[in-house]
Amino acid sequence: MKKWEDKRSILKIATLYYSEGLTQAEIAKKMEISRPLVSKILQEAKNTGIVEIYIKDEDAYSIALGMEIEKKYGLTEVIIVPNQKSATEAISKKNVGRAAASYLSSILPKVKKIGVSWGTTLAEFVDEMPFLQYPNVTVIPIMGGVGYSNVLYHSNHLAFLLAQKLNTNSTYFYAPALADTKKLKESLLESKMISVALSEGKDVDVAIVGVGNPVRSSTYRDLGYFTNSDIKELEEKGAIGDVAATFFDKDGQPVDTDVSSRMMGIELEDLKNVPCVIALATGKEKSDSLKALLAQQVIDVLIIDQTSADEL
Repeated sequence: MKKWEDKRSILKIATLYYSEGLTQAEIAKKMEISRPLVSKILQEAKNTGIVEIYIKDEDAYSIALGMEIEKKYGLTEVIIVPNQKSATEAISKKNVGRAAASYLSSILPKVKKIGVSWGTTLAEFVDEMPFLQYPNVTVIPIMGGVGYSNVLYHSNHLAFLLAQKLNTNSTYFYAPALADTKKLKESLLESKMISVALSEGKDVDVAIVGVGNPVRSSTYRDLGYFTNSDIKELEEKGAIGDVAATFFDKDGQPVDTDVSSRMMGIELEDLKNVPCVIALATGKEKSDSLKALLAQQVIDVLIIDQTSADEL
């Protein structure tokens, strides 16, 4: 048996490389064999279990899980924020918002039009966004953004604040997220101002959206847009998620309810045509909503907390 085929030699080469820190070229010279052969032996050491590599870091699990989800759903990027001990829901949202701000900052040089929806997690994202100089970028609300309560979470307000952070301009969507009646929605859509806002929302390079569960946890519900009868109808129709101006079922198909007919903004089919959709979510209750959107290939970049990721 040749020297390099001997188990002792394999162990020696592995020790020189992993424990002593020698390069493959240095090992080849020392052992009087070729560098490609050193590489082959090191690979054999891993294949046979002689060498096992462990990454010792508390975030390693999150990174590995993110890569697994990327492969499973064909995503561009998955960023998982590890759980913190005793972290509240508010802290989880802030951490996801911070991760989203970091990701958007990294891709801004390639972006011209940013679309934003609404919600508490989106508000945290905007709050965590650093002050940068991107005057050629336009921030566009992709859904109605006026209302009488909790305006801090509305799309127009978030678009304006994000534009300030980027030292640039934003457009406005002068309509509510949810019209009082279907007739009012139809009247608003006849307005050139609203039709232009919708067109702009469909033509963004990047859309940053929150994902809700209309029955359990949703901006629509948190801001008091739903009555008990609305929630009951959504449950009966099988609604398990909402994104932008669409409620959808477990298969990612839009559901037809009275509330659905009054929503103002771009819809699920419009999001599918956006080059990059970045979805933010926290909490176990969002997992079914995320699964439906992922199955429909709506999302390109997913930024979530550890709890949501474990459910996926």
